[in-house]
Formats: sequence, structure tokens, C-alpha cells
Amino acid sequence: MRRPVSGRVALLLLALAAAACARSADERPSAVLVVFDTTRFDHTSLADYARETTPRLRELAVEGASFRVAYAPTSTTGPTHATLFTGLSPLRHGVTKNGAPLPPAATTLAERLRAAGYRTAGFASSFVISRRFGFDQGFGDFDDAFERSTSTFTPEFWEGLEIEGGFDRRGDETTRRALRWLESNGRRGPFFLFVHYFDPHAPYAPPADYEGRFAPGPEAGALARDVARYDEEIAFTDAQLGELLDGLGRLGLAERTVVAVTADHGEGLMDHGHMEHGVHVYEEQVRVPLLIRWPGRIAAGLRFDEPVALLDLAPTLGELLELPAPDAGFEGRSLAPALLGRETLRPAPVFLYRRHFSGERRGDQFVKGEKLGVREGRFKYIDGPEEGTRELFDLEADPGERRNLVAEQPETAAALGALVEGWRAGRSGPANQPLQISPEERRRLEALGYTE
Repeated sequence: MRRPVSGRVALLLLALAAAACARSADERPSAVLVVFDTTRFDHTSLADYARETTPRLRELAVEGASFRVAYAPTSTTGPTHATLFTGLSPLRHGVTKNGAPLPPAATTLAERLRAAGYRTAGFASSFVISRRFGFDQGFGDFDDAFERSTSTFTPEFWEGLEIEGGFDRRGDETTRRALRWLESNGRRGPFFLFVHYFDPHAPYAPPADYEGRFAPGPEAGALARDVARYDEEIAFTDAQLGELLDGLGRLGLAERTVVAVTADHGEGLMDHGHMEHGVHVYEEQVRVPLLIRWPGRIAAGLRFDEPVALLDLAPTLGELLELPAPDAGFEGRSLAPALLGRETLRPAPVFLYRRHFSGERRGDQFVKGEKLGVREGRFKYIDGPEEGTRELFDLEADPGERRNLVAEQPETAAALGALVEGWRAGRSGPANQPLQISPEERRRLEALGYTE
């Protein structure tokens, strides 16, 4: 016959259970998400690039898993970060261009982790993903303080908004701030840390210690010099990643921390007639590095060559950290079963999006309307209805996307075109709401001729 438990014993059992739960929660893995701005995959050491730009990325690939064919959803910073945080495409979360705010109704990875008891902190390195646009959603601490005197990019207005302070900050300052946060918070239970590095973005102005490292010589033209400076900025950013990873190790946090590193988009470098980004979905602007390390859980040196999307990262991290999926679900798929060796990574189409333009020149390119694309197996299809373009490329035979096969393979083009149309038709996310600006800001903008 079981004896009834006294009130004091019951309270003790409850306290022990609570303590056990607390210990269990404290033993949960932490996570670090690092995003390089403007870093194309083929200019990293992961791609056997001629210049040694990213030795720490290559080292991370040896220690964990690397996805060699990973795609940003678009070639623009704000929309890609919104996708990284929500697991939704730009057409679904509604952030289709820079300067559009992340809707408060969107559920972010940081919100989900904070609700599960994680400490959350974000360190942004440019105004584009500042709290002004809602990217602090879910972060207990969010550092987006920039000094104009140290910014590399100094516009007075950007996307119709007045920039009163700085626009960006160097990666070494971001690293110092992130490490200070880790020193104070890293041992106090599980955490989620987001770190963004702006440096590879134009203007290509590497720090003094990196300037000239890849100098192409006095005979080189302006483009070659710009590309060298761009590569130097990538190398500097890679070194900052190294400082951050070394800090995790020094603090004894590396073994229980999932580290994911990627980039928000690439850079044109005139491969298809455009120097920067935002107007194309060619490989140089949307193919990015993606690496995930979790010592003891994800096999070292694991490599995947199947195309994947950054859309998949939020569900992947959520499953690795054993979070319940949000009520609305994800568009992306979790890569966790493949990372943990439970199943083979299955092929899946990867969809791409270029924001709508009303019709304007960007550099020497005329851009109008939306552009949509899909990578399916070896083929990539790009449709620009308002620009009157349809393109089909065999990326195995033509990785530089030089030979348009629409006329030669009309059936393949039609099938992929139908796939894109079906994807677009099923995604009518919330319309971008204009950011609210003060009457004084509006007066100044109208005086300068800004009407959007």
C-alpha cells in the first residue's frame, strides 16, 4: 500500500524536479549565427579560389558540415535577413526590398528561442538591418550603434530615409562587442547570438592591415583593383570570424554551441554587367557559403553538393535546438536529419526572387518589374516578364551562365517556368507597409526631390 506523500515532501520533490529541469535547460546547446554581407561563394577558399581569402571558413568546413551549393533567396540584405530569421520567402514575410520593415506579426528564430529560455543577442553592422526596420525582434540585447566618423559608407539619405548617425561599423568593433557579451552571458545558460559583418560591401575599403594584400600589380585595370580590394575585405571578415570562434573556445563554449555561418548575398563584379548586387539572380549574386558546426553531433568534414536554400536555415537550427515549429510553419525544410546522419539529403527546387522595380537604370542595366528564378537539379531558369527575358542555363556545363538554352530546350524551360509560376501564385504575403517617418523627415525628403 502506497503511503500518501506529505506536503513538505511534495514541495521537496517539486523543487528537485524544478532543479533538474533547470539543469536540463542549462545543458541545452547554444547557437551562433554569423552572416557575412556581400560574400559570393566562388571568392572564398571553400571554392578553391586562387586567393587565400577565407582560411577560417575552410577550417570550419573541416570541423563541421559545408553546403557547397547554397542560395540566398534574393540578392538584397534586408529580405535575406528576414528569411534567415523567419524561414519564409520574401514574398511570404513581405520584406521584398531594403528599407521595408519586418512585420511584427512575423515569428523570428530569436523570439522562439527567447520564449524557450535562451538569452538572445544580436550585433548588426549596418543600418540596413537595424532596429529601425524591426530586425531586433526577439533579441533581448541588440547592438546597432554606428558612428559616422568610422563608417565606410556615409550617405545622407538611404532608401528615402535620412541617416543621422553612422551607417555601418567595422567587423573588428562588432567582434569586440559580441565577445564582451559572450564573456558576460555565455556561461549563464543557453544563448542565441547573431553577428553580422558588413565589411565586404561596397565601397571596397579594406583596413590598413589588409589593404594591398591581394594587389594585382601596376598594370591592372580599375576592375581588377576593385576586385582585389573586395577580396581583401572578405579576408578581413574571415579573420573576424576567427576571432569570434577563438573566443568561443577560450570561454569553453565551443563544444556545446551550434555555429552556422553564411552570407546574405554575393556581388556582381561585372560578371553580367553589374558591379554590385540587387538587380540579378545570377550565381555571383545569390550563391553563398553555408557551414554548420556542432562538435560531437555533426560529423567533421561532412559535405553536401545538393542545392539548398537559406530558407532552410531557421527550420534547421530550430530542429537542432529541439524547438517546436511555429504555428504557421516554415516554407523551408529542415536539413537537420541529413546533418545528423539520419537520412540522405533529398534534392529539392530552390526558388529565387528579385524585387520589383518601376523601371530604372542601375549602372548600365535597365531593370523593371520582378524577376523570378528556380534551381532544379543541374538547370536554372530565370524569368523577367516585364523585362521581356527568359533564360535557361545548364549549370554543370555552363557554371558562368553564358549560354541561354531556352530556344534549344523549350520543354525544360516550359516545365521550370510553370514551376516558378506555381510558386509565385502561392505566395501573396503581406504587402510592404511604408516605414513611418516624421513630418520633418518628410519635408526634407520632398525638398530634395524624394517622392517615394
